[in-house]
Amino acid sequence: MFNFIFQKIVNYYVCKKNKKLYYLFFSLFKFFISGPFILEFDKYKFYSYPKKKDLSRWMLKNLREWDLENIQIILNLIKNKEFTFIDCGCNYGAYTIPIAKNNPKINIYSFDASKNVLKKLEENIKLNNIENVQTFNYGIAEKKGYEFFDDNLINYKNSGSFRFTNQNTNNSDKVKIYSLDELVEDKIIKLSRNLIIKIDIEGFEFRALKGMKEIIKNHNVFIFFEFSKMLVNSENNFKLEFENFIIKNKLKLFDLKFNKIQTTKLFEILGKTDTRYQTIGDYILTKTQDEKN
Repeated sequence: MFNFIFQKIVNYYVCKKNKKLYYLFFSLFKFFISGPFILEFDKYKFYSYPKKKDLSRWMLKNLREWDLENIQIILNLIKNKEFTFIDCGCNYGAYTIPIAKNNPKINIYSFDASKNVLKKLEENIKLNNIENVQTFNYGIAEKKGYEFFDDNLINYKNSGSFRFTNQNTNNSDKVKIYSLDELVEDKIIKLSRNLIIKIDIEGFEFRALKGMKEIIKNHNVFIFFEFSKMLVNSENNFKLEFENFIIKNKLKLFDLKFNKIQTTKLFEILGKTDTRYQTIGDYILTKTQDEKN
């Protein structure tokens, strides 16, 4: 009964600008509901689970989409052009679903090392009758192989924090990893000239970057990635390696408003960030206009 009533409340408030009363309802109902609930936004829907550590809970609590600013930037880039979208660390599909629904003719490849969250993406694909997304239970790194991956929720603050581990534990499974270059070479994925890659893989981002050198060389590519302490700590000489990678691959670094930014500025901001926070936000790597032509 509580689920039925709360779904009705969600349906009423999801498109309302003033949600103050809804927040009160959520604070009262969250102890009695199990879900999942359907959140019907403008052009797409999501299943959202009220369990405290489920990443989709944020949408249910706030009645809005995750990372909407980033998604809108990607949608604006794709507008009136032929693109391929690659979602590395797709989770329940916060990026995959809105991009697929708004662009039903483009190819989308979504990767996650966690079978558990990939199932939720597949539920959302089915909910939205999406046909242009292929999902893969692979990790993305610099070369193919196998690594241990831990997606036991008890070890993390939420289901968006699952990650690879250096050793086998009772909670980890061996997961196949690929580089994006190898996926193209093995004809597992097929790319258009224009390409957008989103990477959110809990410190594995630089390894993924090192595995897409041919893609960067041969495509007009925009790479969205999160700059975090976990990323910086993933390599012994990360600062030097990251700067050299950008130079060698003729890339430029931008913030989300496409203002050019130096890598030294990112490290400076991260160094001043409160120890309670692990990330300073998302940034974009791409080639300059001259290098794209």
